Amino acid sequence: MRGYGNLTTAFFKSQLREPVGFFFLLVFSPVLLLILGLIFGNEPAPEFGMRGFVDSMLPGIAVISILIVGVVSVPQNQLILRASGALTRLRVTPLRPRTYVAADLTVHFVLGIVGSLLTLVIGLAVFGVDPPDHLVMVILALVLGLVAMLAIGYTLASIYPSVAAATGVGNVLMIVLMLSSGALFPADGLNDGVRTVMTFSPVYHLAELVRASWTGEPWPWVSVAVLLGVAVVFGILSTVLFRWDKGR
Repeated sequence: MRGYGNLTTAFFKSQLREPVGFFFLLVFSPVLLLILGLIFGNEPAPEFGMRGFVDSMLPGIAVISILIVGVVSVPQNQLILRASGALTRLRVTPLRPRTYVAADLTVHFVLGIVGSLLTLVIGLAVFGVDPPDHLVMVILALVLGLVAMLAIGYTLASIYPSVAAATGVGNVLMIVLMLSSGALFPADGLNDGVRTVMTFSPVYHLAELVRASWTGEPWPWVSVAVLLGVAVVFGILSTVLFRWDKGR
């Protein structure tokens, strides 16, 4: 446990030493909500089903922090450690591999959850969004989505050849998933073809679970199945493909 605690603390400090990465992990989602909320306001409008913009978009925007953790932060950090040889050095120490993985997952899990919850708090405090009917279910939805995205992140870290690839491809993937999540515009206003494509995005299903929890509706079983499937499949892939060094 001592090794886990020390390594977790070291990983948290390393995140704080990277202000740009820390911004995107923890601050990007809340700041995006503030900007869009100040631009569009939160007055009821027909295009949002007579709800306000923030009321409609808050669940989708809140999951962006989780998206960034999975497709950008985890792969980049893994590739940086692997390229520098830090992972190889850790492997030959008495530290068990699962201790390293547990510490890394803990740091990214906490940052992803905090970023999402901070976004929700801003929606409630600044724009007067009604509190969720089932706060516990909202948190459980975020946790399920974060587990799925962490599994994706570790898989991507195993297949990217370099830090540059993780950065370039990761940013493109982040934009694609963000646009397909329903976070920036309501899915109800899109045509059937676009909505069908969006259903292939795990981030869309995460946002759907948060929306359902927020309004007190039952979780859509399709979204639950998709996120559980992603967590299991990519969790297995990340375990099989995990690499400690650049050579294998």
